[in-house]
Amino acid sequence: MRTMQPSIMLGSYVWAQDRLPIDEFQLRVDDVRQHMSRNAWKGLLVYGDAREHAALAYLTNFIPRMRWGMALFARDGEPRLLCSMSTRDIPAMRTMTWIADVRSGWEWDKAFDPWFERFDGEALGLGTIGFDRMALTLSQSVRRSLGERFTLQRVDDLLNIPRSAKRPRELSAMRRSCEVLNAAANTFVASWRQNQAPETAALAAERTARAMAAQDVRALVSVDGGRNLLPFQGRFEAVAKPLAGYLAVKVAGYWADLFVTAGMHAAPVARQAEAALDALVTAVRPGVAAADLHQRTIAALRPYTLHPILSGSVGHGIGLSLHEGPEFGDGCPASLVEDGIYSLQVGLADPPSNHILISAIVRATAKGAEVLARSPSALAS
Repeated sequence: MRTMQPSIMLGSYVWAQDRLPIDEFQLRVDDVRQHMSRNAWKGLLVYGDAREHAALAYLTNFIPRMRWGMALFARDGEPRLLCSMSTRDIPAMRTMTWIADVRSGWEWDKAFDPWFERFDGEALGLGTIGFDRMALTLSQSVRRSLGERFTLQRVDDLLNIPRSAKRPRELSAMRRSCEVLNAAANTFVASWRQNQAPETAALAAERTARAMAAQDVRALVSVDGGRNLLPFQGRFEAVAKPLAGYLAVKVAGYWADLFVTAGMHAAPVARQAEAALDALVTAVRPGVAAADLHQRTIAALRPYTLHPILSGSVGHGIGLSLHEGPEFGDGCPASLVEDGIYSLQVGLADPPSNHILISAIVRATAKGAEVLARSPSALAS
């Protein structure tokens, strides 16, 4: 789901060394440097901004709370991190990353240009990640600085960072995110049962997640029984329809999300949707094609149709980004990988009044799906 992004990220963004110690990042960077050697790249430039920063966070732990950040990696030597903040903010930025050399991106001639003086030769190749999202003015500054000495090669698809298969410490981080998400989803439903006001319930869910150290919380709610989902509007009105909404939380950089529907204990579509989600979870195995999961879900929903809000998808990868990898739609060529984390989503539309959206987050293992989070039952009274 696409939600409204806050202008300034709240929450604690310091580097949690107890969960992700420096050796974790050294292993990640060593893997990248092996790719650099095989492809004869002298350096790798990794860009991220407040909207999308998965690759940057994977390699540096740095998450831009405003504007952008860029990491500069060479095959040898220490990396450098540029932040689009003033020099007075640099001490705070250093608490967010393992990289010691953190510079202000506002001092371009002192931070970016001198770093490339270590390279000799002509037309040296540099790999880039995330440059497709870079603002034109910054892209022009980069190219002016590099001049004719370097050629840029887009390597986003080649490196596939972050990895689909999660490392052990990533799995631990995802489990924590799912714990927070489950608690927030239960609060969402409990609050709605007390007051029937979806937005009041969403705020209660956010308070629960923030109290559990969530860095970011995003919510969408419905005022028409699940037909549409809307961002926060500040209306706080009671709605005489079943609850439907979407919650996403980020903890230590890792996202988890759920659709939530409640108050449909008498609706046949609720039983059908729960059964379809059960079938989807049961089908999860490494190597299973995403297109097969889509076909199984559509078959399990008949005679009903997939909710249009899902845009034909029944899931996707999740981790440092809310959407990692392709959507699980009809004809999707991707397959599940062992230790991949996936958000599986079932939505059912039965106009004019019956709509349901539920989901689960699972880890794909050789023995099947490990369920990390699941929507509270829509069948409960």
